[in-house]
This record gives sequence, structure tokens and C-alpha cells, in this order.
Amino acid sequence: MPKIGWAGITLLLGACAVDSRPPQSADSVPAAPADSAPAAQLVDSAIPAAVAGAEGWNYQQSAGADLDGDGQAERVVLTARVELYRGRPAWDDGQPWQVYIEAPDGGRTYVYAQRLQLGTLTMRVGSNEAGQRSTVVLLEQLPDRISLFEVSYGGPGRVTVAVRYQRLLDPTGETASPKLP
Repeated sequence: MPKIGWAGITLLLGACAVDSRPPQSADSVPAAPADSAPAAQLVDSAIPAAVAGAEGWNYQQSAGADLDGDGQAERVVLTARVELYRGRPAWDDGQPWQVYIEAPDGGRTYVYAQRLQLGTLTMRVGSNEAGQRSTVVLLEQLPDRISLFEVSYGGPGRVTVAVRYQRLLDPTGETASPKLP
């Protein structure tokens, strides 16, 4: 048989080979470890660092927790640049928002600085589970997207931000815009 004939038969038999590996179901696929979530950079350098209560940064929330495991509580601060009217925020169609972690010595590490158009940011501190350090959880809600970020703080300037959930949303209809606090 000519050489081309043997090559053709070999290719044909190889194409017909049966994969003897058992098929994998969704249950048998190993789950990705929790710390393999994609990283995010949430600080827009075009937004100057601000401190809650300073000129125009009137909306603020804060919480204390030992985030770096040194036995001392850090202070996590969420702030938005918004005018107050009768003590309540007068939300505009877009606000700059910032989140920073303040060490006991007063040093600040900024973990979030974004302008949200028709959106809100919610900040919570995660409880320390099974001896792990507490983290900061940020929920960003926009008309077309919802995102959940988890911030791990290892000390001043040492921050890791993981994207835990992100979903595009239908930006139309009565439920399109998030409710402002």
C-alpha cells in the first residue's frame, strides 16, 4: 500500500478512537478555592483621597474590627460626597464614594474610590469565621450591574480586593435603579 494510504488509515482510526475516561458531571468538577476569586482595583486615582466629614463628604458610615489580626481594632469608613438637606443626604444623579481603613495610629489605606452614576455602595464587616480575620464586604449597586467585593486587610498599604460576585442587570423598568440610603 502506498505511504499516503497508511497515513490515511492511521488518521481515520485515530479519529474513531473512543475516550475511555468517565464523563464528568457538574457534581464531580472540583470547585475553585474561595481565594481564587478575580482581583479588583477599586481606587480611581483621579478621585483625590477624602476623609469623612471633610468639605462636602457628608455621608458616612463606619465600623470597627480587628482586620489584620494584631489584636487592635481598625476603623473602616465609607463616605460619599453629597450635600445634606435638613440632615439627610440630597442624592444627585452621581456621587463619588470612598472607603478607607484607618489604623489605630491614624494612617489610612484607601480601598475604594469610584464615582457611581445612579448607584449606591453598601459596606459591611464580615465576621471572623473559624479563626480567619474579618474582611470588609462592599456591595456596589448600579442600574445595569451588581457587584460584591471582599477586602482583606493585612496592615497599612497591604490590601487584597476580590470580586466575589458580579452580574449584569436589565437597566429598564421599575426595579432598575437601586434605592439610595
